[in-house]
Amino acid sequence: MRKKIYLILLFIASMGCAYAQPQQTLDANELFLKQNPQYRSTFTKDGGRYLVLDVYRMGKIRRHRFFVGDELTFSTKQKRKKSKQTIVAVSDSSFTYSTYNDILGEYEHTEVMISDVHKIRLSRNIPFVTQGAVMLPLAGGVLLLTDTFITKGGVDFLVQFDPKTALIAGGIASLGILCAKASFPKYRVGGKHQLKVLKVY
Repeated sequence: MRKKIYLILLFIASMGCAYAQPQQTLDANELFLKQNPQYRSTFTKDGGRYLVLDVYRMGKIRRHRFFVGDELTFSTKQKRKKSKQTIVAVSDSSFTYSTYNDILGEYEHTEVMISDVHKIRLSRNIPFVTQGAVMLPLAGGVLLLTDTFITKGGVDFLVQFDPKTALIAGGIASLGILCAKASFPKYRVGGKHQLKVLKVY
């Protein structure tokens, strides 16, 4: 009986030692892959290089990653008009996208230096907020039009303008603009917001 008690105590002690072992700490890349397993197959493409945008806000840095195959909306210092392109390659100091040339019938590759990027626009799907970025300005416009143009029958319209209605419609549209800024924020690269290339080792 005493021998059985010793064996039970020994088993409990060994279990306690097992639980007392320190848990493995995940680095930033492992934690990202655990939260986003869909990127595991593309994480090591192009030698493990990928783009990161570190956004500094309210004393914190939030990291946004862009891999080969992801779409990136950006503008450059030479061309301020935004462009939405799919990343096809990443080097130590640049990324490359391709566009189809209808005349030549082939894809043309364009390399963009990291130092030449001016702004980056992100796309975040926030429940109700992202939908409001489109629906609220549309609702404000419909409200203003239906209150301004009143049908008298057939194709005859009576035009009237109510400042109160215009104020309400403007408020609804402005709320949609705020939703758009929250869902599709733009960041100027440089200073607090840094765009760089990282590599998995």
